[in-house]
Amino acid sequence: MKRSKLFAITLQSKTRLVFLAVAVIYNLLLGLYLKDFLVLSPILLTFYLLSALPTLFLIVDIHSKSIRAVIFVLLSLILIMDVIYAFRCRRLILFPTMASLIIGVFYFGAFIEKTRKDGALTKVYVLAVTGIVILNLIAAYNFIYNPETPYLDNGRDTLWDTQTEELAEEICADCETDAEKARAFQSWIVSNFEYDFDYNPFFQYFDVEKTLRTKKGLCFDFAHLFAAFCRSQNIPCYVIDGTSYTDYTDRHTWNRVYYDGIWWDVDITSDIMRTQNNQEIYSFRALENASVSDQYFYITKIY
Repeated sequence: MKRSKLFAITLQSKTRLVFLAVAVIYNLLLGLYLKDFLVLSPILLTFYLLSALPTLFLIVDIHSKSIRAVIFVLLSLILIMDVIYAFRCRRLILFPTMASLIIGVFYFGAFIEKTRKDGALTKVYVLAVTGIVILNLIAAYNFIYNPETPYLDNGRDTLWDTQTEELAEEICADCETDAEKARAFQSWIVSNFEYDFDYNPFFQYFDVEKTLRTKKGLCFDFAHLFAAFCRSQNIPCYVIDGTSYTDYTDRHTWNRVYYDGIWWDVDITSDIMRTQNNQEIYSFRALENASVSDQYFYITKIY
């Protein structure tokens, strides 16, 4: 009986170590894949930590139902926050981080056959990891619902990496003021990109790597690329979503950028189309404030 019990415990420990190894390797590979974004985006780093931190629960043997219940609640809250972030901020890149959480759910739900009390050190350890996870959950919640500087944030609907920032610095290398930088970004996009009439995505989100690689996109892509350039240089810039007053199926995305002490309206897509048709471009037009109504579109979102 003792030998059988010892074998069961050993087998369970080996299983836990296998799950730990798989989770650690997966998170390392995911971190390497996302490293160029994690360096510049605190919120993406926060969600990456929410994916990786639960792996720490696999370091110790956890057997009590109460502690496992706490872990399941935490994992559920992280998954819910991931889904909210993915859809509210259009960040599909978050879905790969859920795989690490699923590893933990699978282990604690299926591979602990017998329950018994856990030691004091195990409880303190779990409590410490739980506290760190909760702090990251609070940070993620505040970023999604109460951003301090949405016009400078990296990681909501607008996400850029180190390569994008280096490109922005190259484009505005000869510029001295924010006005010159913003106009340089607008001119560069208008001169190098074309509207993709064949692209009709079911779920629209900004992929900076794809946009820069293909040199094509929709108004959504151009507006977020312009915002990424401006924000990477600490120039306040909003992205604006709107719906036509006369046709609810006609939707558009453009920007409002701040320099010289006032906000300016800029429509990159319009300038691309007007340039191709040899028409006068929209360029930059002064506004009273960032949330003033538009002449042609009912504003549905400013972010």
